[in-house]
Amino acid sequence: MTLVQSLVLGALQGFTEFLPVSSSGHLALAQRLFGLSDPPIAFDVFLHFATMLATLLYFMGDILSLLKEWLLGFAGRDQRKSEGWRYGWAVIAGTLVTALLGLPLEGAATRAFAVPWAVACGLVVTASLLGFASRIPVSNKQVSLGTGILVGLAQGIAVMPGISRSGSTIVAALMAGVRREEAFRFSFLLSLPAIMGATLLEGMKALREGVFLPDGWAYGCALAFLCGLVSLHFMRKVVVFGKWKYFSLYCLVVAAIGFIIGLL
Repeated sequence: MTLVQSLVLGALQGFTEFLPVSSSGHLALAQRLFGLSDPPIAFDVFLHFATMLATLLYFMGDILSLLKEWLLGFAGRDQRKSEGWRYGWAVIAGTLVTALLGLPLEGAATRAFAVPWAVACGLVVTASLLGFASRIPVSNKQVSLGTGILVGLAQGIAVMPGISRSGSTIVAALMAGVRREEAFRFSFLLSLPAIMGATLLEGMKALREGVFLPDGWAYGCALAFLCGLVSLHFMRKVVVFGKWKYFSLYCLVVAAIGFIIGLL
């Protein structure tokens, strides 16, 4: 891999990891369309680690505040009425559901990553979800254990390439009646344990197979981090203002490209 290829993959990872368009789907099609070789496993791990750091930095204030409230909940019943207590258990429940559903699908997801028409089908699913999102009525329920389970299910299914993790989890939260700003926040807070776990597993795999990093890997990771911060800021506005239809149309266009690549 060249420096330019590392930068291209870094920018793709950064922008599409948080926008509702499926980063895995874009990376799979980009490799086919532009003739990019499969990135080394270690580089893929570092790219995901870079976008995870972007999430941690963006939500650092929320994470510290909610974690403090959750820990205080063990000190007495009065502390268990806090937002952090509810969030903590919702994240734990959602993470468990994600693992129970996502791990068995890992093999199928790996195979689908190499099949353009399979990625395109996933993008069609994402486009349908985003089209439906604009018709979900605005509600004002609080994040609960049930929210965590429902959003965890969506996150587990989203291991398949082409199905957007952020799009499917935010739509699931909106369906649960959570208000838009909270749906955005909970979706990305729930992503952190899953990404950390996946990064650890892939990192161990990379060590077993021999760590190899391409030219410009550090620049690619830095670009992924910076693009991720920009993408998160933009995504918040998309969710709050309910501007889903443009991304739905975009996913359909990329899906069409995927089907064409598959035919060729």
